[in-house]
Amino acid sequence: MIWGVKMAEDTPGSSSGFRPRFHPDRALIYAETHARPVLPVEAPVRIRRVAFMTGNGGKDLTQIQVKMAELASMNGHDGTAAAGQLAFTVNGRKIVWERHSEFSTLTWTSPPDDWQAWPPDIGLEFHGGLELMVATRLDLTDAPSISSAALAGFDELSLCYSEIFDGTAQAAADFVADADGFNRFEVAVGGAGALRRGVIVRRLLEIETYRNFALLGLPLARISGAKIEAYEAELEQVMRQVSEHWGSVDNQAALDALHDLSLKVENTVGETRFRFAAGRAYGDILGVRLDRLAEISIGEFATIKRYIDNRVVPALSTCEAMAKRLEALTATLGRATELLAARISLGIQKQNQSVLDTISATSQSQYRLQRTVEGLSIIAISYYAVAMIGYLIAGLHEAIQVDKEMAQSIAVPFVVVTVWWMIHRLRRPGEGKSE
Repeated sequence: MIWGVKMAEDTPGSSSGFRPRFHPDRALIYAETHARPVLPVEAPVRIRRVAFMTGNGGKDLTQIQVKMAELASMNGHDGTAAAGQLAFTVNGRKIVWERHSEFSTLTWTSPPDDWQAWPPDIGLEFHGGLELMVATRLDLTDAPSISSAALAGFDELSLCYSEIFDGTAQAAADFVADADGFNRFEVAVGGAGALRRGVIVRRLLEIETYRNFALLGLPLARISGAKIEAYEAELEQVMRQVSEHWGSVDNQAALDALHDLSLKVENTVGETRFRFAAGRAYGDILGVRLDRLAEISIGEFATIKRYIDNRVVPALSTCEAMAKRLEALTATLGRATELLAARISLGIQKQNQSVLDTISATSQSQYRLQRTVEGLSIIAISYYAVAMIGYLIAGLHEAIQVDKEMAQSIAVPFVVVTVWWMIHRLRRPGEGKSE
């Protein structure tokens, strides 16, 4: 059983004996559908909500949830009615604790004369390691309109005063924190029933919660703006140097500078990506909640929607602009790096071509020198071979009556051809291996 919804898993099989195999996440989907129900609210009443932000991905929220479940169990609640929400009563105060993705909320309802801003017995001490982000106070009266005395406590310059939910209630706020740090809403719900009052309370609390979290990216956007300007100036300087200097050393230095700049930009993107995306999501939810107020301005005062839109929308636009600047800077860095890498590659190709041309010219010179040496070698070997033939004929002169000079003259062409053929045969295997 999850929030009053009886799951099919709780029912026995049909008469046919068939029992379906349910998806493992089906129960969680039903739980989320019925989580955080709108509860009827009686007036007059004072409601306070605080929201604490986690700093370690929600691990601390898990620990706090265990402690809050123990507190709820001590006060008559089993602590397992729904994931992420606990409701119980302590010393006359109705307590609701809710867990969200990056924050938790603690809401307590008490009589209108309860001025204790930070009660000691409702679980606030479990949130000491978190950072307070939202503190809201709703004072509900069962009157048809807000009294002049209640309105007098607001700042006229920022007062928002309007009819909400098609005129069934009135709401006023100035979004100025009081001495306890709470932003006060004054709400007259005389024209609304108990269930509609619960809806009004939830909507106003959600608006204030999501307003704060939507604006959480603005300080980061301002800090990032200065960094982005420095990155853009550094990129412009590097590209100017690239256009003025064409040496390989200059190109490599510029490529190293672009690499270092890319690391800085990626770090900034990593620091801002989640916060800017979360801000957009909170802003979208905030816009839906404001539209559902169905406000009608009273007199010359601004509506809550108009007042918040005039401040939240520009802030979200600033965050969006910073995100786009970072995206454009990343793309520009990528193109600049590719361009410079292509230039360096082209320079290396030119150097390689020059080396190859030099090697080719050297090879041709060596080939011509080799041919020259080969010719001289043929002449020298042939010369000595013919001389040896002369010595041979001189030694056999008594046995063979041959004119020495004539024999040498006849032998010259044969010797030269023979020597050339022998050298050619010796050179051919080497050429074959080199090929």
